[in-house]
Amino acid sequence: MFRPSFPRTFVAALVLALVGLLRAALSAAEPASPVQNLLFAADDPADLRARLLAHADSVSADALDAGEAWYWAGVSWERAGHADSALVAFGRARALRGNLEETLAEIDLRIARRSAGDLDSAAALAARLAAQPLGRLTDEVRLRDAWIRTQRGDAAALSPILDARRSPLFRPHAGIARRPLWAWRFAPLALAAGDGDAAWRLASPLVADTRGRDPEVTRLARAASVGRPIGTDYDHWQQSAILRADTTELAGLVGLGARLLTVKAEDGAALAAWYLPGPREAPIAVVTAPIEGEALVACDSLIVQLRRGGLAVVLLDPRGVRRSASATEPAALLRTDGQDGTQRRLARDLSVTLSVAARAAGTASPRGLAVGVGPAAMAAVLASADDPRLLAVLLAGPEIAPTERGWLRATLARSGTPAFFESGPENVFENLAIERIVAELPPTQTRVADSRMPGHGAALFRADAAEGGRVTAWLAGILKRPRATPPSRPR
Repeated sequence: MFRPSFPRTFVAALVLALVGLLRAALSAAEPASPVQNLLFAADDPADLRARLLAHADSVSADALDAGEAWYWAGVSWERAGHADSALVAFGRARALRGNLEETLAEIDLRIARRSAGDLDSAAALAARLAAQPLGRLTDEVRLRDAWIRTQRGDAAALSPILDARRSPLFRPHAGIARRPLWAWRFAPLALAAGDGDAAWRLASPLVADTRGRDPEVTRLARAASVGRPIGTDYDHWQQSAILRADTTELAGLVGLGARLLTVKAEDGAALAAWYLPGPREAPIAVVTAPIEGEALVACDSLIVQLRRGGLAVVLLDPRGVRRSASATEPAALLRTDGQDGTQRRLARDLSVTLSVAARAAGTASPRGLAVGVGPAAMAAVLASADDPRLLAVLLAGPEIAPTERGWLRATLARSGTPAFFESGPENVFENLAIERIVAELPPTQTRVADSRMPGHGAALFRADAAEGGRVTAWLAGILKRPRATPPSRPR
């Protein structure tokens, strides 16, 4: 049978053309709601909540509009760590418009909080969802329903979740948000039910993700390994798994002359970072390694291009990620709340990492840029605004939470920090948000580049050398500015 083949450049061009058409269609569609406009207008999370509540009060007669405002206020409160306020807001949103998103948000928050009555309330909400047409067939609803039922003593609810053929947890392409978190929740239940194989399959990947440094993850995986015919004891398997996870990363980093540094954060947390030297007195790019996946495999092309542009690079494992996981900094993949605080802490950690890398380079007055990969975009923008030594910010495949849109825009507007956005063809809605943020900033402050490479985060720089070349060409003028006075706070 004849099978036509097309050059990769043609396919990439076709994808970009289709994406452009979709963007145009979405832009020409119904205009953004008043609440969506508020997400871009607020200056910070507290300002956003104030604006949303004021709007909900002003449009109380419009249930859909007011309900949308209450929902996003709940999301913002949850990200700020205020669970009680978030639950009140989600309840108001459900009463006004009753969308799936606020119902799932309230169920998740009650599951995570586990205060008196939370499980019963979550069960009632899940039962309503499951009773809706096709509700029980959606993976997201199935997991929540099964979890709640098992917590209330229904052992039969666990069986389909542990079935290797039917469970969404064992289907790699199932649409499940926070898959590692659900694996972590169900693994102990599998172990208690005597299904060591399922417990092992759920828990063991987390060992490699945390490099064996999260004690709770290690304890669970060790218990799940008992009696398994793996031909060796758990400790030997753990060392082998971590070695396999590190092999590509270490080979690439060491081959580039990398050194492993210990970064002592302001609160005393011990974090890990790889430092790759550049020319003498070179600017330093402080890069957030991605939370999921291998750090170098995701960032390899970006690192090479930054160094080719004359920069030194330091790649930080954020708290709870790989070598920065510990008993006091548990696995980031398993955290459920306080995302705003996490972004602020990561911003401070990036600034401290710049100081540590400067000492490794023997540079007394360092300068450079913050590189936020994926969901670390907000942290990179905050770091560059607070630390005058960070002269620019590069956002690699930025994943900007809706409640961060105005915060990120306002922070860039206040600081005037030059920002480079590298976007990809897959996330159309994220790209539309970027375009709107950039449109509200001075044209000379920002640069947006569309990668021809499918994927997310730093992997967008794998298309070819031109992707990184655009960044380094843009940086060439910015980094010629006089070095800023280092901040006065201790590091």
